[in-house]
Amino acid sequence: MIRATIVICGILLGLLVAAVLIASNHSHVLAGLQHVIADPWGVVTLLDLGVGLLFIAVWMALVEPSPWRAAAWIIALFLLGNAVTLVYLLSRTCRARHLRDLILQPRSSDWR
Repeated sequence: MIRATIVICGILLGLLVAAVLIASNHSHVLAGLQHVIADPWGVVTLLDLGVGLLFIAVWMALVEPSPWRAAAWIIALFLLGNAVTLVYLLSRTCRARHLRDLILQPRSSDWR
């Protein structure tokens, strides 16, 4: 199951990076943001993204043992979005022995 998580996160990260590169070749991010904000559903989508990022930030703060490292991850999360979530999951997956180590703060004896 851990290997499947690595593969899935890697594929999703690749898709997300490819989508960002394609979109950035099409138009500047601020121009796209103006179109999104002009539509009420675009605002809802941004609100949904913000709530999700906030949830992930709280989770990172709870499971990351170092407050400084947690702060760095959270700042990167709010600057770069869910690509950081996938990188964080990949880093936790590579260190995890059990699937529960991805979600919960592991006991020191369980962590490599």
